[in-house]
Amino acid sequence: MNSIEQKVLELVGENVDAPDVFTEAGITQIRDSVNDAIQEIAILTGGLKRQYFLPLRAGQAFYRFRLQSGYFGWVTDAWDIVRRARLEQTDPIRLSAYDPRWMTGSGYPDAYMQLGGDVIGFYRKPSSSSGGIELTIVEIPEEYSGDTDRIKLRDSFHSAAVHFAVGEFWASRGDAKEASAHGRMYLDALGMKEMYSTSRWATPSLSTGKEPWPRATA
Repeated sequence: MNSIEQKVLELVGENVDAPDVFTEAGITQIRDSVNDAIQEIAILTGGLKRQYFLPLRAGQAFYRFRLQSGYFGWVTDAWDIVRRARLEQTDPIRLSAYDPRWMTGSGYPDAYMQLGGDVIGFYRKPSSSSGGIELTIVEIPEEYSGDTDRIKLRDSFHSAAVHFAVGEFWASRGDAKEASAHGRMYLDALGMKEMYSTSRWATPSLSTGKEPWPRATA
């Protein structure tokens, strides 16, 4: 077991050196919870980023983008290498309102859009195959399965992953009080306690700070 799993077992009262319940064959519940924690932390913080080069093809607006390991989260930056210009983010609905024939034009890409979980589109369609876009994306780590597998999580977030897994353990045992306590410690370790209220009266919502392109003119 890795260091995160060991800390979880300590907090639930298991003997790490000679485990009684969570043996090598019984560690699955804890490992699944740690994997869920790692992936959720990556989504909430956007902390795991990778850069990829995407060659453009003349007349092709959409590209399927798949990673060899991990899962595609979202694009944080798109840079046109030839023109040395940053592309802005947009979406098909806004483009259709801006120009109903936006799929017919070609030229230098000015904006990018993400469709679903693995498709990247560009406006306008590239007019040649000589360019390329450098994409910076948030990657969601794939699940680890062995003791020696690399844990793709910042050291500063290890305690958050521990409290997430401990909270799920107590929830599975029907102890809502302990589960809620570790849930609050999880948010506190992420520095998000104020952003994600634990009050039953709070209404969760999602938003982005990016301004979609093209901008509304009136």
